[in-house]
Amino acid sequence: MKNQLLLWAAAAFLAVPTFYPAAPADEQDSRTKSFSVSKGGMLDVEVDGGDIRIDVWEKNEVLVQVEGIDEEDLDRLKMSQKGNTVIVELRRRGRWWSSDHTRFNITVPSEFNADLRTSGGDIELRGSLSGTVKGATSGGDVTLGNVKSGTVDLSTSGGDMRTGDIQGDVTLRTSGGDIQLGKVGGEASVSTSGGDIRVEAVAKRLKASTSGGDIDIGDVGGEANVSTSGGDIKVKKVSGKASLHTSGGNIDLGGASGDVKAKTSGGDLRLEDVSGSIDAATSGGDVTAELRPSGKGRSTLASSGGTITLYVPETAKATIEALIRLDGRWKSRRDRYEVRSDFKADKYEKDEDEEEIRATYILNGGGEDIELRTVNSDIKILKLRK
Repeated sequence: MKNQLLLWAAAAFLAVPTFYPAAPADEQDSRTKSFSVSKGGMLDVEVDGGDIRIDVWEKNEVLVQVEGIDEEDLDRLKMSQKGNTVIVELRRRGRWWSSDHTRFNITVPSEFNADLRTSGGDIELRGSLSGTVKGATSGGDVTLGNVKSGTVDLSTSGGDMRTGDIQGDVTLRTSGGDIQLGKVGGEASVSTSGGDIRVEAVAKRLKASTSGGDIDIGDVGGEANVSTSGGDIKVKKVSGKASLHTSGGNIDLGGASGDVKAKTSGGDLRLEDVSGSIDAATSGGDVTAELRPSGKGRSTLASSGGTITLYVPETAKATIEALIRLDGRWKSRRDRYEVRSDFKADKYEKDEDEEEIRATYILNGGGEDIELRTVNSDIKILKLRK
């Protein structure tokens, strides 16, 4: 009987289910791995979806922490090292839109390079890094801190881009967002198909274009090529040639030490402190320019329906030809518009046959040719007093 009781007790014990404590949530969905590296190495990240966030420290170590990854993707996650290159890969085979939101938190030495690619998330670099930074995302924002040395080349198909100061050359491209760029120590090329562009300053050449926004640029130490299909352009000062074009806004240039081309189809042009030649035209606005002729080129200021105002130094050597074309009834318009000047005209006539008002000014014996043209508006030629 005693043996039977022992058997029943053992059977009852075995029938009771055994419980084990569940793993903490952060251990269930995160993976961490560390790699010993030296300065100047490379971080290579290529993932099918997920945010990439890079932090910087002074250790000779790369720390990778992956959050929000489900069990099905764990077998596809690869973290490895080849020489001084750390590689992080996640191939989801068409599952980048899965319900979880994966984030790759990676800390690298302050002197390191990075190549970052994701199919559906943000790219973020926090802190200051010395090295080359390349990357692309198909559907997120790009945010960078400072890059103290090296080049930057980043693109996104559907987000905003924002950076701190970049010491080297920089290229930023987005198909559907704004671009905001700090000070650039080298050349800069920025483009967007649907947003505004803001650049604090560029030490060398600049190329900036957008298909649907405003452009605001600080000082440019070299040539500047700036264009938009639907907004205003404002540039502080260009130490070189400037080409500015908009299909539907105003252009405001604070200064240039080279030739300037400025065209708009529907706004005003204001060009200050230009030492060189000017080729400026608008189809529906006013043109105001301050020109210090260099004697090396011909200048033209033209409008199809606005006032033209030219400021030139009293000591300038130039030959200025001004033309007002009058559309409509000659008699009612011939006395409404005129060429006004601080300088004495060498020739001034109202041609009834051609329906034009023409004036010529030969300053200090003549020199660089300057042509001013407008329709049904005034022309003003004034002394530049600064």
